[in-house]
Amino acid sequence: MSQKIVVVQGSPRKNGNTRAITKVVIEAAQENGAEVSEIDVTTLDFKEPGCIGCQKCQYSDVFKCALDDGIAQKVATLPEYNTIVLATPLYWWSYSAQIKMFVDRMYSLSKLVDPANFRSQFVGKTLALIATARGPLRRNLELLESQWRRPAEMLGCEFLSCLFPNTSAEAGMLGSDQAAVAKAQEFGRKLAST
Repeated sequence: MSQKIVVVQGSPRKNGNTRAITKVVIEAAQENGAEVSEIDVTTLDFKEPGCIGCQKCQYSDVFKCALDDGIAQKVATLPEYNTIVLATPLYWWSYSAQIKMFVDRMYSLSKLVDPANFRSQFVGKTLALIATARGPLRRNLELLESQWRRPAEMLGCEFLSCLFPNTSAEAGMLGSDQAAVAKAQEFGRKLAST
């Protein structure tokens, strides 16, 4: 059975380096038998920009955000996949604002208010990260990585990442960098076999 992967694209730059290198990862995963879907969070409609902390999702029997907008509808599809990949540029040591709205709504896929009865739609899945940054890895891109790694560990997920620090390439040109492409292709193969 092939891996079902969803890539949650959070780059607001349509021709940026994150999208260019993510395309290479997707193609490599598909070439290695994975079924890959993509959610572009920059195009989703929303009633509220992120989670509003209403807690309705925590006291409901269903795993879905109560706001029921475009973001909520796409978040609700995540349990269909074996692997959930976030693709984002580094903005102020974190995700882009567009992907942060989506990530916050993922709270609705776990029941966390009663620790004795913890349940999550993520248990046993793989959470992964593709991230680009103009700056270094240490004390920069690694901070973003920890923001996805730690929840993965707490939710009982495998975690994988493919980070591209010090990307001095012009917008969209990282997809032409041979070393970056080789790294992205290897990551795509790894996602397909996880």
